[in-house]
Amino acid sequence: MNASGEVVLRIIGPPFSGSVQQTGAIPKSAVLLEIASDGSVFAYSGKVEYGQGIRNSFTRMIASTLEIEVADVHVILADTARVPYDRGTTGSASTRTVGAQLFRAANAAKNELAERKDSDGSGADTDVVEIEISGDEPSPEEFTRLTPHMGAVRIDGADRVTGKAVFAYDFALDGTAYGSLIRPPSIGAKLVRIDSARAAQVPGFIQLVQANGIIGVVGETKEAADRAVSFVRTRWDETGDDVSDWSLPSALKDLGSDPVSLRDDGDVSAGLSSGARLISGVYYAPYVANAQMEPSAATAEWGEDGSLTVWCANRGPFTERAYLAEHLGIDAEKIRVIIEEVGGSFGTKSQSVSFEAAVLARESGRAVKISYNRHEEFSTSTVRPAALMEIDAAVDQSGKLVAWDYTAFHAGDNAFRGRRGADSPYDAPATRIRVADSPSPLPHGSYRSLGGAVNHFGREVHIETMARELGIDPLKFRLDNLSHPRYRRVLEEVALMSDWESRESSDGVGYGLAVGFDAGSYVAQVARVVVANGTIVVERVDVSFDCGQVFNPDGAINQIEGSVVMGMGTALWEEVEFDGGRVLNTGFGGYRVPRITDVPEIQVKLIEDPSNTPTGVGEPGIVPIAAAIANAVADATGKPVDRLPLQPQISAFSS
Repeated sequence: MNASGEVVLRIIGPPFSGSVQQTGAIPKSAVLLEIASDGSVFAYSGKVEYGQGIRNSFTRMIASTLEIEVADVHVILADTARVPYDRGTTGSASTRTVGAQLFRAANAAKNELAERKDSDGSGADTDVVEIEISGDEPSPEEFTRLTPHMGAVRIDGADRVTGKAVFAYDFALDGTAYGSLIRPPSIGAKLVRIDSARAAQVPGFIQLVQANGIIGVVGETKEAADRAVSFVRTRWDETGDDVSDWSLPSALKDLGSDPVSLRDDGDVSAGLSSGARLISGVYYAPYVANAQMEPSAATAEWGEDGSLTVWCANRGPFTERAYLAEHLGIDAEKIRVIIEEVGGSFGTKSQSVSFEAAVLARESGRAVKISYNRHEEFSTSTVRPAALMEIDAAVDQSGKLVAWDYTAFHAGDNAFRGRRGADSPYDAPATRIRVADSPSPLPHGSYRSLGGAVNHFGREVHIETMARELGIDPLKFRLDNLSHPRYRRVLEEVALMSDWESRESSDGVGYGLAVGFDAGSYVAQVARVVVANGTIVVERVDVSFDCGQVFNPDGAINQIEGSVVMGMGTALWEEVEFDGGRVLNTGFGGYRVPRITDVPEIQVKLIEDPSNTPTGVGEPGIVPIAAAIANAVADATGKPVDRLPLQPQISAFSS
């Protein structure tokens, strides 16, 4: 502990009941709060700050609860040698789980110090006192006490915008060597021959490494390593996969596994055949890249005792440590992982770069840093799985759903990603939800909301298509088929925000509605678009958001706005182009993401309900937005939309 005073009070907070078994630096602990004799407060958590604002939230809730200055609170995150075990910063759960436990710990500390002061008048004690707080899920009433404690100003904001913050891409040790990798030209290619004679003549060349499936050069500088790699001659056997982004939609179904049933209520076949109207659709969402601003980077250093320290950017220091231990064949306790500032992740930032740096460092006997360039990031990182969705739905004479049959084929072998968001909230008495896995020609991984945004695109576009074909207002059609009060609430609220009833669609101007659920939160969005001269412009997005109690309204709105902009990119432009195992658009010149000039007016209404505990904020905002924009484009053009991205299709229509 870096404090001028000795620790006098230690509060240990276990994980909430039902959490996965925890192991690590501090067993059975989710958070740790220490108070020193000089009044300094240190909070420890395995969570990672990558821009979502948890350091700010944790600091302010502790300072406010203990009635001390923010400067007296020091939050230590994501260092396996210093913090409790954490399974990873995912699922929009940091503030509502670890944050709540830190708040509870601060209250316990406040009460303990008050009792000491009452007993001896000083509040001090020469002995360290440890208190373990409850691991029960906090009640809504307990969360209510936390709500007023948050502030809007980011305590780390100045460091980030002035360049003082040290990101993994910036980090380097004195005497660090640099690694540059020789990669297969396509996925699955096997090395036949390598000649590094010319590379060895490059000034600053240290060593060619071939170990653990990695081929790379270590150099005194990054420039030397990169230049040496350019002189390494290789020959590869490319067996290749003949699937491309053009053929992927059909391949997803043709090569898919037998669908797994997630829900099977009523007689779906009978409902589809007996309904007054059957409407079917097939929808497609392509691979998209995480495209975070900071490419992957890691620095690794081995100690004389065989220990390993890695500085990197990752969503989970303990999962990183476990991966390195398994693949390097050493005890996890000999590995320390320190997460530096992270310049965006959204589901990527995997363990690969840390492993590569560790192997090159081990073989060269030097501390080694590897930092991907943009081409490497796009060509080697995981992508959001593509998906093909088939929907059959039937209604009765009054427009009430009687049957809903949904089957999705998601690329990849991780069923969990594809299942998220697949279920339907609509009141069809006969509902069948099935999800299948299909072989993925590209490495697939997590993405903001996993499969949630993809599944919502298919479902909400189909709902809007049905409303249009039935001649029913899309809002009315949804409300007529939704009984869940929180879904209805966000829909009714966003209708008021957007003045839905008074909207005037015209040639080239359209409005689209979508509703969704993710990470325990409910969200409805209305997009207003203008389509002119072959270009789609999103002018305004209204968002109604129900995440229960809200700790930090400004932080929540920031997260939602970011989700909208990110989802707008997947709706309009983003698609990973590939052929034969090669990614073709490996930079922002060929992979279009939203720019500041693309950002629409975004209005967010938080529905704060003290009767509901807080739920996720970071991911739910992205799940309906592609559907809302697609529905608005269909409204503006009068043409059905069934696949993403939208802009290339509009350009084709106008040519």
